Amino acid sequence: MHPNCDEKAINSHIMQKNGILSAISDDQHLWELSIDHFKQEYAGFKRKGINKIYTFTGFCNHHDSIIFSKIETQGKIDFNDYESCLLFALRTAYNEIWLKEVVIKMQECVIKSEVDIDTWMLEETIRQNKLAIIDMEFYTQAMWNDLQNKTESFNFEFRETDYQEICLNSIYTYDTSQEIMDYQMKYKRDMERPSEIFISYFPYTNKSILLMGYHKDDAQKVKGYVNLFFKENLKKLNRRLSSLISFNCETWVCSNNFYKEKLEGLDSEFFKAMQFSAKNGNERKTFNVDFFKDDFKKNFRSFIDKNVG
Repeated sequence: MHPNCDEKAINSHIMQKNGILSAISDDQHLWELSIDHFKQEYAGFKRKGINKIYTFTGFCNHHDSIIFSKIETQGKIDFNDYESCLLFALRTAYNEIWLKEVVIKMQECVIKSEVDIDTWMLEETIRQNKLAIIDMEFYTQAMWNDLQNKTESFNFEFRETDYQEICLNSIYTYDTSQEIMDYQMKYKRDMERPSEIFISYFPYTNKSILLMGYHKDDAQKVKGYVNLFFKENLKKLNRRLSSLISFNCETWVCSNNFYKEKLEGLDSEFFKAMQFSAKNGNERKTFNVDFFKDDFKKNFRSFIDKNVG
């Protein structure tokens, strides 16, 4: 995925294996929310080895090593350093592109198989994912330009919170489903470019780090929303993060202890949460769920029963 490289890509970890993922692993394994589109309830938790979990096919071995060395092999990470923050966003962006490419290939294979199925929805999914990849290239081109020319096209904020054994690296679309639909209805075309927010949340040196970034062209639209994550108290922040993780973000992993305490037995509820999110229309809404409270399991089940059934 490096713009000037034709070498074979390796499986790259979204978050560094040594020092972050390994620190929360149990017997070199972690848990992830796994998606299997061939099952009726296509979301469920799965335990995987650390060498295979949280990876994507992105960069060749050479570029993977040299580009990200600043945040992986050069000592303590400086979150006040622009380039370090940018590298977290770059990995997240290319993982998102890779995920969309996988979906496109899967849908194309189903269409080619000539299975008796209405292909319109599959073709629309392919179209939407191809558009999303084009939109994402706006961000990746700006990132490469920043790395090459020492410019700063993004705003980043970071915050330390209580230590939690969970890693999140995701892209969150600021524009809600309802806003995008309203735009399409009003202008009879797709929104030119949704505004994306890059989010990383991970344990580091006995704390957890929340890192968020957005393109400066989108500052007027998204700055106020992003600032909420850094100015509100910890109780409100935990609810915001919990809503994002539970309803809007799929790219995260956690330790065995976190899974046992918070998530074990909630496979069906998380699948229903995805269904709820798809129909919600307002992805910026914060719900009364808190991953980090002892009674999360009970409250999450109650929320799903009440709102989804």
